[in-house]
Amino acid sequence: MLQGILPYPILQYIIDHDLAQADRSVKLPPMTELASSMQVSRGKLREDLIAAEAYGLIEMRPGDGTYVCPFDFYAAIRTLVLYATACDWNNLEHFYHLRVQIELSFWEEAVSQLTAEDKRELIDIQERAEHKLAGTPVEIPHQEHRDLHLLIYRRLENQFVRGLLTTYWDAHEAVGLHHYFDIDHYQNIWHSHRELVSAIATGALQDGRRALARHFDVLREHLQRPATE
Repeated sequence: MLQGILPYPILQYIIDHDLAQADRSVKLPPMTELASSMQVSRGKLREDLIAAEAYGLIEMRPGDGTYVCPFDFYAAIRTLVLYATACDWNNLEHFYHLRVQIELSFWEEAVSQLTAEDKRELIDIQERAEHKLAGTPVEIPHQEHRDLHLLIYRRLENQFVRGLLTTYWDAHEAVGLHHYFDIDHYQNIWHSHRELVSAIATGALQDGRRALARHFDVLREHLQRPATE
């Protein structure tokens, strides 16, 4: 069905030979044999292998061989998003707005799949964050911020959603965005998080979604590149 659509012949070879498995146990034939089977030069094959590895689709192990990796959308897009952010700060803002729509759209489906243990973990994260903000000195609960949002969507089977959300947080961290705000901002953020966690714990999904929307309104006001000295 995808004949001629895939950009690298090695990917078509993997599909045609049913080698795309859920683990890394499938080893490709040696390069000479593989190039002959595919009727391409070793140079062309090596170029394709390097490209496929960059997308996380294969793993070349020196002295061992080349293994097929399970598909991981996050691995395929992470570098591209970080590169786009480095090229232009506005790309992070565009990606942020995409992230907002994703979380709001998948909120009910995601929350409905959370277990009792997940909900207890959300409460623990909330309490750790509030403890950090109340401490002396104050600590920025950035890891807790990331953990809380990603935990909410962890049960979704849709790895495109999970990959996009995880990549957003990688970009968020890469630019150090969490270091630019004052204590009042963090207190507002975690107040809205408490509303989210409470709604999840009690099963009030629509209240939780409204709280999430308000949470993003707070964040949106601060998503701007800091002035440089």
